[in-house]
Amino acid sequence: MAGLARLCAAALFAITIASGPVLADQNDKRLGALFEVLLNAAPGSPEAMVAQQQIWSLWLQAPTATGRILMAQGVDQMQTQDLTGAIKTFTALIELEPDFAEAWNKRATVYFLMGLYPESLADIDETLNLEPRHFGAQSGQGLVFDAMKEPEAALQSFEKALSLNPHMPQIESRAEQLRAELRARQL
Repeated sequence: MAGLARLCAAALFAITIASGPVLADQNDKRLGALFEVLLNAAPGSPEAMVAQQQIWSLWLQAPTATGRILMAQGVDQMQTQDLTGAIKTFTALIELEPDFAEAWNKRATVYFLMGLYPESLADIDETLNLEPRHFGAQSGQGLVFDAMKEPEAALQSFEKALSLNPHMPQIESRAEQLRAELRARQL
């Protein structure tokens, strides 16, 4: 099994290298093959983890050098809990590159952390308009609806996220809890 995992990881790495430099966004042609691996990989498998990591790596790559600097700065600000600074940085990135899905997704995440749910949902909508396969934004939408005490909408978002990426055990667990809660309400 370990040999198979190394072979899959090597194949995914080869796809990335053969396809060019890792300066991409949601339009990168390598994403299609990575999503195929993600959808067909066994639960908890190394190839699923590698595909997921590669997808995020491509999504995080802003199209321009300035965009990449702003993305790194915004992520740093998130990690140090400078959420107001992160909003400003991701807003600047969105103004610079309005078609860059991950800029919208990062700002949506910060809005969520700040409890600004309508703003988060608006940015999630922008993310999903630009990258309909964005399982992070889709699961984030579920988390926002969950926080807003809208279980039906949360479950719908979680199920959509899991249809895009079935390798999110925490999202699957919360979806199962919501299904049980909704069934109990119907009794």
